[in-house]
Amino acid sequence: MLNKICVLTVKVHNMNEALDFYTNVLGFKVSKRYGEKIVSLVNTDYPIVLEEEEGRSSRSGQGVLFGLVSENLNEDIEFLKSKGAPVMFDEPRPCPPGLYTVIKDPSGNEIELLEFSSES
Repeated sequence: MLNKICVLTVKVHNMNEALDFYTNVLGFKVSKRYGEKIVSLVNTDYPIVLEEEEGRSSRSGQGVLFGLVSENLNEDIEFLKSKGAPVMFDEPRPCPPGLYTVIKDPSGNEIELLEFSSES
């Protein structure tokens, strides 16, 4: 069956900018480098791979969409704004499992931040 994620690849336009964002802003650690254009990040469930794509720009469209769990979305929004991360919604918005906002990485990929409600 093809119903289990084994890796998540994020297409980026500049590996140095992407690594700075994913490590220094979001707090991921580098797991392994596969040359200059592919880097795997440590993640508990499955690896997240950053792949530099020739000719990709921040206007190339979505490379991937994934969600990160937040324990306190309001605090995380303020922290990310202080780091200069583009936060699309200043206030958390409701969604079926709880609350969310969206940020963008340096390549224009949108990342959802989700705070699950106690009823989820």
